[in-house]
Amino acid sequence: MGSHPASNEGHDKSAHVVHDRRRRGDEGDASGAEAPNEIERLKQEAKDANDQYLRAVAEFENTKKRLHRERDEFSRYAAEAVLRELLPIIESLDQALVAVDQQSDPQAVIKGVHLIYRQLLGLLEKEGVKRIATVGERFDPHLHEAIAQVDAQDGQADGTIVEEVRIGYTMHGKVIRPAMVRVAKATSPQKKETPTKEGKEV
Repeated sequence: MGSHPASNEGHDKSAHVVHDRRRRGDEGDASGAEAPNEIERLKQEAKDANDQYLRAVAEFENTKKRLHRERDEFSRYAAEAVLRELLPIIESLDQALVAVDQQSDPQAVIKGVHLIYRQLLGLLEKEGVKRIATVGERFDPHLHEAIAQVDAQDGQADGTIVEEVRIGYTMHGKVIRPAMVRVAKATSPQKKETPTKEGKEV
């Protein structure tokens, strides 16, 4: 009779161990089933990220092509606008050439040339082109190109522009062609001779 409690206790322990193993097995099966799902999810996320990257690259390339196309079109249309403004001036020049052949009055020809010149200046000013000031101005290496130096005359400061050889222009403040000029150079004063006591010059 005394051996029955021990037998029951051993049976309970065995049952507990079997139950615990079954529980752990169920947990292992669950985690094993979750692993493939997690892998698939990560694969899908990677695929989505790659698709987004490819779309971004394609959009960037399309935007770059569009900007290049718009820039080229703008350049063409800008040149077309300037050429359209030149057409009346060319017509005036044609009329002046006809007048040279038909008229013996030189004053009429001169007036025609002055008219064309004013038209050209008006077009340049409209496009933001301005003539660079030269004679009487201080030499500026950013605006002028000195081709020679000449002795300064009375009242001329060193570095003053005394002659314009070629007209220079700026466009919206940027130099598109420097003016070629000649610049005054102050002559060094001659050393005065001072007589000594003996009457000899030093």
